[in-house]
Amino acid sequence: METIYPYLLKASGLIALFYLAYYFLLRKETFFTANRFFLLAGLGTAVVLPLFYITKIVWVTPTPLTFPISDLPLQQASPEETFEINWYLTAIAIYIVGSALFFIKFGMDYWSLNRVLYKTKAQQQADFKLIDVQEKIAPFSYFNTIVFNSSLYSPSELQSILEHEKVHSEQHHTIDVLIIRFFSIVFWFNPFIWLYQRAILQNLEFIADSEATKRLNDKKAYQMALVKITTHENCVALTNHFYQSLIKKRIVMLNKNQSKKWNSWKYALILPALIAFVFIFQIKVLAQEKTVTHTTTSKTTTEDIILVIDKNTSDAKLKQEAQLLKDLHGINLKISKVKRNANQEITGIKLQFDDKNGNKGTNQVDSDRPISPITFIKNTDSNGKSSIGFYTGKANPKGKINKRIVLNSSDDEESNFAFSFSDDEDDLTPPDAPSVPDVEDAIDAPDVPDAPNAPKVQIQKRVIVTRSKNGEKPIVYINGKKVDFTMEELNSKLDPNSIERMDVYKGDISIEKYGDDGKNGVIAITTKDGRTEVNVNKIIKRAQADIERSFSERENMQADMERARKEMELSKIEIQKAKIEIEKAKQEIQKAKKEIEKAKTDTQKNQKK
Repeated sequence: METIYPYLLKASGLIALFYLAYYFLLRKETFFTANRFFLLAGLGTAVVLPLFYITKIVWVTPTPLTFPISDLPLQQASPEETFEINWYLTAIAIYIVGSALFFIKFGMDYWSLNRVLYKTKAQQQADFKLIDVQEKIAPFSYFNTIVFNSSLYSPSELQSILEHEKVHSEQHHTIDVLIIRFFSIVFWFNPFIWLYQRAILQNLEFIADSEATKRLNDKKAYQMALVKITTHENCVALTNHFYQSLIKKRIVMLNKNQSKKWNSWKYALILPALIAFVFIFQIKVLAQEKTVTHTTTSKTTTEDIILVIDKNTSDAKLKQEAQLLKDLHGINLKISKVKRNANQEITGIKLQFDDKNGNKGTNQVDSDRPISPITFIKNTDSNGKSSIGFYTGKANPKGKINKRIVLNSSDDEESNFAFSFSDDEDDLTPPDAPSVPDVEDAIDAPDVPDAPNAPKVQIQKRVIVTRSKNGEKPIVYINGKKVDFTMEELNSKLDPNSIERMDVYKGDISIEKYGDDGKNGVIAITTKDGRTEVNVNKIIKRAQADIERSFSERENMQADMERARKEMELSKIEIQKAKIEIEKAKQEIQKAKKEIEKAKTDTQKNQKK
């Protein structure tokens, strides 16, 4: 529904554009038939053109950031509930009510028309049905049916009327009338649609007048018939009326000299306006991050994030993104089984894809909670072989953390080493930080189950360092002191919660600041308490406690299942006993029936004696 506003506004703008072009350029020309198709083409363009876009891809380079770790958002405060008018829903409601009222008016007009058409028997004349009514109404035609009151006109006037209405019928002008009525229902809020409707109906009368006078010998008598019929103002809706209020304009157009053919160039003036409309409103800019290339000792891999779906992605956005995947990457993505909660957040979705390289895959989520972000990534190795897959949440299927923060790059190239923090519940990546894919050196995230009913707190953070271009690790400085830590030592001795700030230097800036130590890059860490080593036993103990709690709950579940199994066995025994009792009761009933029959027989014998 969020796309209906721009669509209606764009379509209304095109309707206004075509009307203004007709009014200022074509209204006084005698190209009546060409004007008819110009006006109809305007309505068709207004419907179709806003649906098509020209996609423009803009490649952007991820911008490195420098910021203190303490500024990272750990949680979002719940906004205070305040009463606000939802203007979007209010406008939608007003639009629907207005359209419904105009549709009811259309239904009433159609009912009134049918009363006239089926009240009197029609007479067939060639391809037309003629209905001579007694009511004092203006003559009109509806498809191939012509309605008139012959008692109101002389034979010559009646001939003029019939010729006029036959032109309407032969050229199917009723279709034009119904089309513009439909547009009036949909775009009732646009004042130009009512002017557009008047222009179409008026031009249809010009066409009928022009063609009818060619078939009649006396043009003056035809014009006198027009004037006479102005006294009959009772017109039936949804029809082509012989009488229109603009009689003076019709007579003027009848006597006007034919427009010169070279004036038809005016129709082409609408094309520059349409092209301008497309370039202003129908170009969709798609920002794509430059492909990040990371080098290891054996291969080069590129990763493109081509689609991200989160809990707030709308149905229209899902459809739009699927079309972009097909247009830009040749990937057919089928989205189905979309389930939402009361807040319109996605809780279930099924994604299936295939491409021209034979890659196929399926990802399905179905739960009562909002989904974690689903990332659709295309990997291409140095041999040009590509693979496509879904990453769900904050860790990829290999268990490696894939959320990265690139800090303090000294040039515009992609960063060749980075720090990363992750946790299992809250995404600590700031909104503007670029995503950097996994590398071979990433530390595997531990597979620790979540404790039930545990608060959403940070479980574990890790520092991940990638290699520089020459394969060497950057030097690490902690509180201005150079340290020689391996990856394992860095993660075991340094608690990320104690970090106040991190800065990453490379290139000329790194060498200028740290000399030879900076040739492979420098990672400068500032801690809150100035220490370089901290105890991580608390983190390990908490993880162990979570694991033990999980095992304990599993044992309790198994005990409950065993108890339920025993109760089921007892129930089966009770059911078997009940079946035996029922059989005994049936036997007792049969015995009682036999005794009753015997008693009846004895009674009958005694009565005979």
